[in-house]
Amino acid sequence: MKANRLFVLLSVAIMAVFSGSWAPAKPYVAMSLKLLAQAQQENSSISPDDTKLADLLNRTAFLIANKPDNEWGRLDAKTKALAYVTAAISDLKNGDRARVTEDITDTITELYIDLGKIPPDRKMPPPSGSGDDSGGNNDFGTATPPPPAQHAAPVTLPEAETAAVVLIKGDNGEGTGFLVKTADGPEVVTNIHVISDNPHLKITTSTGAQITPLSYKGATDRDLAMIAIKDDHYNYLDLATDVGNTAQPGDEVVTPGNSEGGEVMLNTGGKVLGIGPQRVEIDNPIYHGNSGGPVFHVKSNKVVGVVAMGMPVMMTDALDKTSFESRNSAIINSMRYFGLRLDNVPKWETYDWNRFQTETLFLDQFHKRSQCLDSFLNTPDSRRGNTAMLYLTDDKLREAVANCTQEATGADGSQRRQALTELLDSLNSLTDADMEAIQNPNNFYSFDQQRTTFEIQYRQALKRELALIAENVDRLGSLAWRNR
Repeated sequence: MKANRLFVLLSVAIMAVFSGSWAPAKPYVAMSLKLLAQAQQENSSISPDDTKLADLLNRTAFLIANKPDNEWGRLDAKTKALAYVTAAISDLKNGDRARVTEDITDTITELYIDLGKIPPDRKMPPPSGSGDDSGGNNDFGTATPPPPAQHAAPVTLPEAETAAVVLIKGDNGEGTGFLVKTADGPEVVTNIHVISDNPHLKITTSTGAQITPLSYKGATDRDLAMIAIKDDHYNYLDLATDVGNTAQPGDEVVTPGNSEGGEVMLNTGGKVLGIGPQRVEIDNPIYHGNSGGPVFHVKSNKVVGVVAMGMPVMMTDALDKTSFESRNSAIINSMRYFGLRLDNVPKWETYDWNRFQTETLFLDQFHKRSQCLDSFLNTPDSRRGNTAMLYLTDDKLREAVANCTQEATGADGSQRRQALTELLDSLNSLTDADMEAIQNPNNFYSFDQQRTTFEIQYRQALKRELALIAENVDRLGSLAWRNR
């Protein structure tokens, strides 16, 4: 996500406020989803009306920007939804309709998270990236979704191709990868988030043979990593050099992977639904642990994508529901599944392993601190479940709240206000922590720089919320007593 897209959104929102062209609608998220459904339909029509589409996207941006921070279940959902709808506006101006479709889908995903229709604790980078597909934080939408209620029937993959799929496991999580030969030699392909904050990686073949990593590199613009290895007579998969000409909608594909982290390969079959500039949409169900596995194109015997993400189908109105239930619709599941293209990565960046692990650990910890502050500041409800008391996992935050509670218990009004003021100071200090480091792009590789944009915005939203609390510090007292 390019940072300049965020400025487009801010300009749109500011202009809308001063022009008074739209009045904020409630509920904000529900109305935004309805507008996005119309935008997606308009964008996919035979003769789309760009003026109408731009109006729908701008109205959505205005609604999201104007929903008060304290009415969001998670501030990072707002931050990411803003960035994604901004990208849609920018890509529309550039005439890139395929990207507009992807941007709208990404925006919808974040709004569904806020509605509680998708668990908020997805893995990303960004934000998290611990490499675990078992339910960590991934707000960038690059992780595998929760598994469907029932497994799809396994399909057969040729023995030689199956032998080229590997299991990847580290201290903090596990995923899938596959062996390829490139101009640089033999390598293992996987997702960046599978190896992020995941030291002591162990890569094994389906026969249990261990593979020793030699070096690492990551794509600068998408969640793809390559690990150089020494050739030891392994089996390798062939990569499609032009996915758009290799695969067509309706073609059969297989996605083998370490399904649900069981260290057992499960092949699931499906079909190609569509091909975008960075992603290939498939209908193969994807399970926890499949991230990093190949999207194997049966007809060509080549890999056309790397398993990376799942997103929900919109069900915001009768039109969506009718389309979803149509026998002629390409979308037959309540989730949409994607693989990332390898054939058009603009640039690969060599990673120093220790530096990469340090920066992704930093980003995970930074994000967790933001989540804990968010959990404390925002009223828990049935949508947030266990995240309501997440702040208790942050030692410094828990200590600050405990000290305030102790000092205020039995105190008079003046002493109580002093205790709350000290708590507010502590919260501001925690919110400011590490902001200088995360705003320095020299501290991060290119893909993680995209993640820092979201993390910075998340903290800034929390800072604004604290500024509002400072106008009435007694409100902080109700939070402290509620969260005991």
